[in-house]
Amino acid sequence: MRRLNLKYIVLCLVLAVWSCNSGSDKEPTEQELVVKALTKTWGIAPGRSVVFQGLDASVFWADFELSFTDRRSFTVSGVPSGYDDVWPASGTFTFPDPKDPNLIERNDGVFIRIEIISETRVELVFELNDTGGSAFGTSGNYRFMLASGS
Repeated sequence: MRRLNLKYIVLCLVLAVWSCNSGSDKEPTEQELVVKALTKTWGIAPGRSVVFQGLDASVFWADFELSFTDRRSFTVSGVPSGYDDVWPASGTFTFPDPKDPNLIERNDGVFIRIEIISETRVELVFELNDTGGSAFGTSGNYRFMLASGS
């Protein structure tokens, strides 16, 4: 009888621990899934990768790399001289609309639309309103088609 009671107590404890742990696993939000998909280093995709005002500007951005982190920050390298207002060297981003996981806002106030996102490709579209950047004529619409090796 004592052995049966001990088995019953152990079984109850196991079930209690299991039931407590199973409720803590929540599904990730859409924003968390986007952050996870973005978290890597992206480079210029082959072909017409950077479009400015409808014109191919890829040749100027050939060395561009954009790295996102899971802490909602980014760093860039290979920005053409004078175009720091298009992509600052580093920054953070947020999701300004909780219902729209494909819209992010950089800490400098630029809203970026994520049009395509996959394991190996991301397409970012935004409009820059130049506030006195060092390069003439950086205001306008940008489309960055980026690729990742992983």
